[in-house]
Amino acid sequence: MEKLLSVIGEGKGVSISLDRGPFQNNGASPWYAYVGVGTPEQTLKFSFDTGSDFIWVTSSLCKADTCHHYGDQEFAYQISSSFSWVNQQTTEVNFGSWGNMKVKTGKDVFTLTPEALGQSTSGSVSLLSDVYLAQSYQGIQFRELDWDGGIGIPSTTELSDSLFVYRSFRGITPSNKTEPASFHFFQSLLDQGVVSSKRPYVTFLTDIDNKSGQVEFGQLNKDYRENREYLFLPWDKYSAPYLWTSKITSLSIGDTQLISPESITSTPYFLALDSGSSQFKGDLDVMATLYNIASKTKENLVIEIGETDSGNIGKLVVTSSMYDVLIEAGENKGEVITQFQPMENADYIALVGSVLMDYLYTVYEFRVVQREGENCVIPVGMWIFNKEEGPKVITTTQNKPARIFN
Repeated sequence: MEKLLSVIGEGKGVSISLDRGPFQNNGASPWYAYVGVGTPEQTLKFSFDTGSDFIWVTSSLCKADTCHHYGDQEFAYQISSSFSWVNQQTTEVNFGSWGNMKVKTGKDVFTLTPEALGQSTSGSVSLLSDVYLAQSYQGIQFRELDWDGGIGIPSTTELSDSLFVYRSFRGITPSNKTEPASFHFFQSLLDQGVVSSKRPYVTFLTDIDNKSGQVEFGQLNKDYRENREYLFLPWDKYSAPYLWTSKITSLSIGDTQLISPESITSTPYFLALDSGSSQFKGDLDVMATLYNIASKTKENLVIEIGETDSGNIGKLVVTSSMYDVLIEAGENKGEVITQFQPMENADYIALVGSVLMDYLYTVYEFRVVQREGENCVIPVGMWIFNKEEGPKVITTTQNKPARIFN
């Protein structure tokens, strides 16, 4: 990404409204933001997606029999005066269990909080980015997708892991050819001065009842300044290094322990908070067992992770009222379905999005370092807080407020 223009409010950050589409049984978050693409702006629905490391949009490259999705809009690159091609060779991008998307690579302007929607309180923020223009994708999961594209906010853009190609969820698939596209969305906000290096945060807060929420860059919600019902989940590197992951101490449902403190000494398990997802998904054995037990007994899922400032292990309790969800559109509409999904090539991980995050205030923390005179961001970890009005997902408490509010 490149600097495009200066913005008002040096380092104050930006808050963007989220809207909620119908919950569909495809594993994707129903939450999206309206983002302008191109010149003049074409307003499309985008997920701010902490489970991917690229930016993509459904485009006018699609044919009549491809790219069917519930969001139902596409970016017409031909009418954007600011659009340029980066690489017109077709590339395949891995969407994990959803399959592959065929894309071409372009570059254009992205405008956050488009003024035409009346959502902007401090003026719009524009930046220039490479973007994958989808020309084809198929499958029920895509047909049930509430958004038109995704803006990746990965923990890291490192691609050095040898296992990475086998553990791609929504990630760029490495090839022998040089990858032409470059995606540095959050770093671009830092480079423009929209986000201060002293507040390198991305936060999510949603309200299911009102179908509204916020994603904030470089800002913290002061309502949580004195909250003691929180956990810090330090970032630990999984084999798909761009995921926001932290090691699990144990995981159980009812009296059945699926991940024990003893087992993780030889093989660590991870929890990923993925804002582009909805349901729990991951390790085949763990998720299949969770689904079989939860769908019958409705017992609590208990995840031990992180620790308190007293040195106690942190604990999350996910009830059946959270993991059993009414399907509001698409296949299985009207049914209540238990949201645990086994996923190929997702060994030793439990990945979850809105099914858990809708009941928490979530903060992703980076650290900003200078390398050769340029900003670089390094993942620190995730902070999760119980909402002031809501279930007590986090059952352990802290003695002091969270460090990020100091």
